[in-house]
Amino acid sequence: MTDYPPLSTELRAEIDGLSDDLDAHLTGKPRRSVDTFEPRRRALLAKHLGHEAPETITPVTCIGDSNTMFFAGSERLRFVRYRRSAFWKPHWINRGLDLLPCFRVFHVGPATAWKAGDAGSSTRSREKLEILLRKDVPKGSKVILSFGEIDCRIHMARAAKAGKPIEEITEATAAKFIRLPEWVSSLGFEPLVWGPPQIIPNNESVKETTFPFVGPWELRRDITYAYTERLRHHCADKGIAFTAVAGLYHRPEERPDKSYFHDGTHLSQRLMPLALAELEKVGFLPPELRPA
Repeated sequence: MTDYPPLSTELRAEIDGLSDDLDAHLTGKPRRSVDTFEPRRRALLAKHLGHEAPETITPVTCIGDSNTMFFAGSERLRFVRYRRSAFWKPHWINRGLDLLPCFRVFHVGPATAWKAGDAGSSTRSREKLEILLRKDVPKGSKVILSFGEIDCRIHMARAAKAGKPIEEITEATAAKFIRLPEWVSSLGFEPLVWGPPQIIPNNESVKETTFPFVGPWELRRDITYAYTERLRHHCADKGIAFTAVAGLYHRPEERPDKSYFHDGTHLSQRLMPLALAELEKVGFLPPELRPA
């Protein structure tokens, strides 16, 4: 297991400074290009890579729940309003700060894997996806889909506590979710499913938390790994790319250290080299973006 050390003071300051500057720039009016930040974005990517970033980088679009914001490159959870998905009852599509030139990130709300592909869900995630794929994502390009962590943390955990077998609930969720990347593929895009990236290292006895969870860590661990394997199976069967990092930055049977999460829930940028390596390993990023 590779060790991924905490962010250095210098790198954390660089990430925070660029986050602040991009935040002010993106939330100002009128909406402005971020081209002036390109040298700083490339320099930050080079720090994660451990070598100079390539001259030409085609960004991969990332769409999903709040865990997608890891790819935005910031050590904070920050959503910037981007597009409305409806005018009669606004549901916003948010964008990330996008500190790294290799990713372009969109948040479609707290959508579950179970509901992400359903029209008319409470988050309107399907409608938001349709808008993004029609207006913002070039045909034929690569798209990372990040859904399912909420299901593992709450909904499947609740079902398991009620007595339903983990194998049954994880298979049902994976079998339903796979229709979403299949649909994205049918529209002429190249999707990759990003498996649930973490198991929050808390127990049910913890009451003060911004992001709720159900059940002990061991239960959610078993659900997450079972769901990951069912996702892997269905993706392989349908020819959809897949990768997952849960269990790679810590011993799979043990809790990850809380320092791997910038807010107790979402992955820290200290794990960006791992993500880049895993995405390159499955051919979703070019070899030039493989960390040293």
